[in-house]
Amino acid sequence: MKTVNIGIIGVGTIGKGVYDAVISNGPLIEKRAGVSLKVKGVCDSAAAALKDISRGKCDIITGSYDDLLNDNDIDVIVELIGGIEPAKSIILGAIRKGKHVVTANKALLSEHWKEIFSAASAKGVSVNFEASVGGAIPVIRTLRDSFVANRIETIYGILNGTTNFILTEMSEKGCSFADALGTAQAKGFAESDPTLDISGADSAHKLAILSVLGFGADVTAKDVYTEGIELVSSQDIRNAARWGYSVKLLAIAKNTADGIELRVHPTLIPVSHLLSGVRGADNAIFIKGDLVGESLLFGKGAGSRPTASSVMGDIIEIARNMNSSGSPDQPACDPVFAPGGRIKKMEDIKISYYLRFSVIDKPGVLAGISSVLAKNNISIASVSQDERNEGGPVPVIILTHKALEGDMRKAIMEADKLEHVSDSTVAIRMEQ
Repeated sequence: MKTVNIGIIGVGTIGKGVYDAVISNGPLIEKRAGVSLKVKGVCDSAAAALKDISRGKCDIITGSYDDLLNDNDIDVIVELIGGIEPAKSIILGAIRKGKHVVTANKALLSEHWKEIFSAASAKGVSVNFEASVGGAIPVIRTLRDSFVANRIETIYGILNGTTNFILTEMSEKGCSFADALGTAQAKGFAESDPTLDISGADSAHKLAILSVLGFGADVTAKDVYTEGIELVSSQDIRNAARWGYSVKLLAIAKNTADGIELRVHPTLIPVSHLLSGVRGADNAIFIKGDLVGESLLFGKGAGSRPTASSVMGDIIEIARNMNSSGSPDQPACDPVFAPGGRIKKMEDIKISYYLRFSVIDKPGVLAGISSVLAKNNISIASVSQDERNEGGPVPVIILTHKALEGDMRKAIMEADKLEHVSDSTVAIRMEQ
């Protein structure tokens, strides 16, 4: 049995978790998977990150990643530093050296997957990336292997634990966005600068990767329409509940006859939907295929141990292939365009909407709003105005039938200019 040597670059919480897993679970892995793993070297630019690495169990402890890339005995480079550079240079450098790569780098893969996988294919090495989406949830392997015979029609995902925790807190405790964010930060679910999470950018990176695998689409994160949760209020969450909906930050990809929809935004979904009950910092991914039907993958979407579990799965898969002398198990990521061969523009997508107008409580206000909606080809499904404040501001809630996004944007701009509309209109898209 050949021992597969690993070089870990980035020994933060996940990298240290991978190192510990190889050391502590090595005998179990060897017994179950039939592979022998050794951490030959670790690298981190922060000396403090290396202080708990035992020199008796690791040959190279360094602050320079070149020391690992240039070591001919290292078979697999595990890149866990994140970001674009130097991660991109590290991965491409490892590939040029004929080393396999395992990474959790969603930002890099979502933008530069084509360059990376083309280089790997030319060199005949693997790039495994299960931990880039969904933490411990095996969604990459599911799309790549288990569902490979399916035409994937839809992917809905709660792909960010921070935003799901915040929206859960707002729903269950009735607190404000600011208070829920503070709780998330106090519990370690949100960074001191939470912008990447709450803006929806993190979910967009992950959705791009899933769309490459699920649809064979030539897309990057820049193709994903993205809105965050900053403007969702506890009032909107209460209103949604009254109508039988919950509010989630959904990453949505649909493979339609006239193109691919790619969008991340707050979304009303029925409380009966499989994703509605996903609480706290958990992640879940709903996939619909022509053969498999509807499936839900659920689990921990982040954290050192869950993510390390996925990284270890990728390492072991490569080690098995090396020991069996098989060809690298390289995902098929060459772009094969979906029907229509294009990404649908957001303004061309038809969606139902939740609208909250802030209006002065006077006769004829609702008629004015209805007229604007009708003028822009928007049909009303339900209306609610429970509060009364004669002469003062009150909320009017309208649920619409499906309408073009472009028409809705025009209608909201026009409605917000009406004399008795006192504040900007809140619009949240709906999915069934």
